[in-house]
Amino acid sequence: MHRLALDIDPVAYIRNILGGKSPDPIHILVLAELGGAESIVCYYRDDLKTVNERDVSLFREVVKTYLNIRTNLTEKNIRNLLTVKPDMITFVAPGEVSSVAPSPLDLETYASQLQNYIAELRSNNILSSILIDPDIQQIKLAGKLEFDYVELNSSHLNSATDMESEMAFLEEIASFSLAANKIGMGVNISGDIGYDNIRELAGIDYLEDIIVGKPIFNKALSIGFEQAVRDFITFL
Repeated sequence: MHRLALDIDPVAYIRNILGGKSPDPIHILVLAELGGAESIVCYYRDDLKTVNERDVSLFREVVKTYLNIRTNLTEKNIRNLLTVKPDMITFVAPGEVSSVAPSPLDLETYASQLQNYIAELRSNNILSSILIDPDIQQIKLAGKLEFDYVELNSSHLNSATDMESEMAFLEEIASFSLAANKIGMGVNISGDIGYDNIRELAGIDYLEDIIVGKPIFNKALSIGFEQAVRDFITFL
């Protein structure tokens, strides 16, 4: 069953750049849930470029659907999130300075660290997930480590040069989703998902959360500007 998961990070990032309280991620996620979003996703980075500690604590109080918090593999972040108790924690690679988006984590490099954290999350009734590139060895290792979910990185969709290469990538996603399901893991997906490819991804079995952020944020700006201007003019 597919669910739309809204990535709230673009809102938090713009708020931080502007240096104020708006746009307010809390207000936006409430509207998103009213609109039908069935999960809220954010990236709790080491450098706090997007959400901060106060945000994630408030998210836990406000989110009515499902809260999935991505985090870098650091003791401080994980301790804070164990206090917040989101529904799911998704481990991602150390944050890149030049990008706000999370990067896939190489399981072979961090397997021993992750194993301890997975057990701790389970004891706190928090599901564990990891952002990985679509690769059968990574999926097998995630199953061996007993992750509850994997989040497949679909950013390679953007690099497809023609219909044939795009279809080949979608077939790989379908194959890896089936493999993860057979091992006993749920499957989420994120990365360069927009209005132009959502239908194809929604046709793939075993995908659960389809995580989208920037395209929805961009369209919301476009379709809301006219009304925002009209509302402001009423005060003149």
